[in-house]
Amino acid sequence: MFNGVLTTATTYKGDVTTNGGLILDATKMEGTMNPYQRVFAVGKMVTDLKPGDIVFINFKRYAKVRHIPGAIEDNVQSDNMSMYYEIPMVEVGGQQYLRIQNSDIEFAVSPEDCEIDEGGLLQ
Repeated sequence: MFNGVLTTATTYKGDVTTNGGLILDATKMEGTMNPYQRVFAVGKMVTDLKPGDIVFINFKRYAKVRHIPGAIEDNVQSDNMSMYYEIPMVEVGGQQYLRIQNSDIEFAVSPEDCEIDEGGLLQ
């Protein structure tokens, strides 16, 4: 885990309401990975993070595209593309953690300086 970071693997649960009162649809959000996670452990070369910090993860590196053949119309087959994410995970003590690199982290916040609500939004 030279420059690796283990974080919690929290997903959105139910409807999410922002501070401005905007309700994010649970059918679109529920079960998706929350970009805000809490650091569990860091590798030897990770100097700016410590366990307990809250980080914002950029999942772009883990995005994959899937091509699903569509209908054939006028002898041309359409292609339906969908995106999904393959985020490496590891189990420690019966708990699932994300195994990411420190370069996947956009920023970190000290837990004393913020609060994450039940929906997973940073307050």
